[in-house]
Amino acid sequence: MKKLSFVLLLVVAMVFVSCKEEGGDALGMIPGDADFVAAVDAGSLIKKTDIKIDNGQVVFPESYSSLTSGLSAKDMEDLSRVAESGIDFTKKMYFFGTNDFEVVGIIPTNDKEAFKAFLEKENEETMETDGDLYKMNEGTMIVFISDNNIVFGQPKYSVDNATAEAYIKGIIANGSQPSIKENADAMEMLDRDVDMAMFGDYKRMMELSGEKIDVMAYGKALGEYIDAIRGIGFTLNFGKKDVEMGYEAFYDENNAMVKQCLAVMGAPSAEGLKFIPADIQLVFSGSAKGEEILKIEAFKTALGNIEPNAFITNEEIKDYIAGIDGPITIGWNYVDYLANRYSMPQVYGAIKTDKADEMCRKLQSTINGFGFIACQKVGDEYVLNASTADAIAFGSKDGFFYFRTTNRPVKESLYDDDLARGIFESTPGGCYVNLLKGSRANSMLTSMAPNLDFSGYVEGKTIDDNSASVKLVVEEPESANVLETLLMIAAQNVR
Repeated sequence: MKKLSFVLLLVVAMVFVSCKEEGGDALGMIPGDADFVAAVDAGSLIKKTDIKIDNGQVVFPESYSSLTSGLSAKDMEDLSRVAESGIDFTKKMYFFGTNDFEVVGIIPTNDKEAFKAFLEKENEETMETDGDLYKMNEGTMIVFISDNNIVFGQPKYSVDNATAEAYIKGIIANGSQPSIKENADAMEMLDRDVDMAMFGDYKRMMELSGEKIDVMAYGKALGEYIDAIRGIGFTLNFGKKDVEMGYEAFYDENNAMVKQCLAVMGAPSAEGLKFIPADIQLVFSGSAKGEEILKIEAFKTALGNIEPNAFITNEEIKDYIAGIDGPITIGWNYVDYLANRYSMPQVYGAIKTDKADEMCRKLQSTINGFGFIACQKVGDEYVLNASTADAIAFGSKDGFFYFRTTNRPVKESLYDDDLARGIFESTPGGCYVNLLKGSRANSMLTSMAPNLDFSGYVEGKTIDDNSASVKLVVEEPESANVLETLLMIAAQNVR
């Protein structure tokens, strides 16, 4: 079977709808101290695809022709077998990790015998009978089939097979005590009305990623903040024309350090976009209160460690930070830099501060004080290397200190783009990535994949004090839904 057919296997399987009664309690099997728990709502995904099962055969709508044109009769037969494998795709699937398992999966089944037959044919091996269960070892993977669920586990190298098998049989028969159902944070995430959701113990997840957490190694203040985080959650949801990933943190809101950090966040504002060119490829912006920044212990410590020097005093730095009250906006033409890393990165920035004029004068005098290069006044701004393409300019305007690392002044700003402005006017912190047709980022994508017909953008938003989202919006190609669009993109890159 070609690679493309494997891309389609899961999607085709999702459309096989069962009308049988609800199975066993999968959440009750998951231990309360699991490293992470992920839930996949196949029933939701079913509604977002037009693929059908007719008399045991997979039927694709005409719009999927670019995906299916390369599939043979054998490929179609294999896809149909997955659809009739006995997996109940109308119920949520769960995956979790523990101290002893890399991953354990719980997949609902409406036909125990059908999945047994499917797995035996796929592996060319007969499953063993273990009481009321069927069992198979696929290398280091252990698979059990009960009347209601398929439970598989990948034990860690330090766990012997007998111990791993006993654990899986135990949670099938008796569940876990306590289970994840008793963790209110986890249940809040796993019950979300989204296609996929995940909850994890923050410190354990960092350790799994290779980052050993020693909170005090980050300093007392930051260590207190990290120690206040109970867990983190992620969601993934497919709309008609977009894919959205959400993030949420669960922490002790009474923690002093957490309160200090949350107080820094200012009101939503798109004002900083006036200093960012309309054709910028990536922009970040966050609204901040400088007076609150200075109250954070970590900043106090950092400022106290600055050695006295002839150019700027500790008090001057504090004064400049205190003056910040509004958006801090940064734009970057990252595609141009990736294409030519020997060039100066094209970066534009703006900081809302009542100390803008003072900062300009101080920066000019400091640069000239080094004696290596002159900082000249050109019009209303200060410029270094004024006669070259690598000029760096900064200035003060409309209550902003602004700068750029290119000799290209802003003539048309991103503020006049309704899409970008709308994003930043609705969030105290966010990002915008231009992937629209005609943009430099889109041109680079299509040059690497000539058959890729794609146009869209990425928006990131801070939702509230402890959650955020990143959304990929697909404008072209036109299709019934974004899942079809992404599958078409995948198909062009796996053939």
